[in-house]
Amino acid sequence: MALTFSRPHTTAALLENEPDVRCATCPMCHTPSSVTQYAIEAGGDWRCVRCGQRWDAARLAVVTAYIAWTIDHDRVGRRGTEGSHDAALDRDSPHERLGGTP
Repeated sequence: MALTFSRPHTTAALLENEPDVRCATCPMCHTPSSVTQYAIEAGGDWRCVRCGQRWDAARLAVVTAYIAWTIDHDRVGRRGTEGSHDAALDRDSPHERLGGTP
């Protein structure tokens, strides 16, 4: 038997005016938590029920900064090697490797 809960319409209207009620997710194992983003910003923390890691605003900020750094690092790395990759493809064409003529 599935349990369902319905909220009165007045409660739903009140929730629309409340601050952001998104719940946090563990960055390590992606398990949703019951703590809201608002609670974290107010100084709250939580321990992930799956992996046991403790998370707070400072630690989440470090993870966010690291993710941004890796994205920028990958982007710069790809930009710096695009020309050499194309040159390598032109230099090692299948015709030359097989002894044929282009």
